[in-house]
Amino acid sequence: MDKKINSSEEAEVRKGPWTMEEDLILINYIANHGEGVWNNLARSAGLNRTGKSCRLRWLNYLRPDVRRGNITPEEQVLIMELHARWGNR
Repeated sequence: MDKKINSSEEAEVRKGPWTMEEDLILINYIANHGEGVWNNLARSAGLNRTGKSCRLRWLNYLRPDVRRGNITPEEQVLIMELHARWGNR
């Protein structure tokens, strides 16, 4: 029995590192349309990426409020206190 391939599966999904151009497309699309259903967003933005890939790229790297770098000594103390109180929960 032949399996039909729908139109979303016909285009090959890009894998590997994101390019600066792809990052800009994703940033601009989200700035104009907001976040939503990630699979639809990937298709609508014209990215040949999966929705999961777009979501992870946005949440972990491109979102404006993502902080990078070392934690402060105050944050370290807070983490230690919370871990002593709650463990790994």
